[in-house]
Amino acid sequence: LSRWLYKITETNPGSLTYQHVDAAGKFKYAFVAFGPSIRGFSLMRRVIAVDVVDAENGASWKWFFRGLSQKIPDASDLVFKLVSRLGAAMLLNVYQVDRSEFEVKDETMKFVVDLEKRHCTCNVFDIDKIPCIHAIAAAKHIKRDENRFVDASHLTETWAKAYAESIHPGGELSTSTYPENIDELSCPPPATKKKSGRPPTKRKRSVGEFGVPGSKSQSHKCSRCGTGGHNKITCQRPIG
Repeated sequence: LSRWLYKITETNPGSLTYQHVDAAGKFKYAFVAFGPSIRGFSLMRRVIAVDVVDAENGASWKWFFRGLSQKIPDASDLVFKLVSRLGAAMLLNVYQVDRSEFEVKDETMKFVVDLEKRHCTCNVFDIDKIPCIHAIAAAKHIKRDENRFVDASHLTETWAKAYAESIHPGGELSTSTYPENIDELSCPPPATKKKSGRPPTKRKRSVGEFGVPGSKSQSHKCSRCGTGGHNKITCQRPIG
C-alpha cells in the first residue's frame, strides 16, 4: 500500500495521501485525494457528498475529516449535503416590490425574493445556488430567463474545466524506484475475525436464477402441461 500511495503522488502531482496503523502496527485507515480532483474542486460549488457505511464509526470519521481539512478547510460556504421546480413555480402569486425584489405567495406562506442578490427567504436559492420555485416565479413575472440566475459553478463550462485534468495510474509497482525508507511505511493487513462454521463450498445464487426460492423461474409453470421449468414453446411433453 505504501508503494502504491507513493506512486499516486508521483504520477498525480498535488495529491494527498495518508495511511494510519493501529496500536499493533497493522493497517487501519487510508486517505487518498487526487491532485486533479483537488484542483477541479476549486472551480466547483463547495458541496461534499459523504457515503455512510454501517461499519464505520466516529473515530474513522474524525480521522477522515482531519485528512480532508488539509486540502479543504472549513468555511461558511462549505455544504455537506434535485430539480423539477418550474411547474410548481407557475402556480405561485407574485407581487413586484421594486426592480429586483418580489413578494411571492403560495397557499399558506409568503416569501421575499431578491433576484439581484440571488436570495430568497426560503433559503433554498441561497444554498443550492439555483433559483428556487419562488425565484423562478419572480423571474417569469418580469419575463426574465431563470437560468441567468444560476450560479457559475453549475455551468457546463465550469464543469468542463473542473474535469479537464486526468487521474493517472501508478503503473507497475515492482519495477518502480522508491525512497530508501519506503518499506518503513509498510504495514500488515488488519486482523480479521474468522467466521464460525464451515466455509461455503457452493456459490450463492441470486434471486431470479432458476430454482431459487421465490424467483419467477421457480414459480413459473408451463401453460400447456402444467409443470414447472419450461414454457409452452419449449414444452416436449405429450398431451394425453
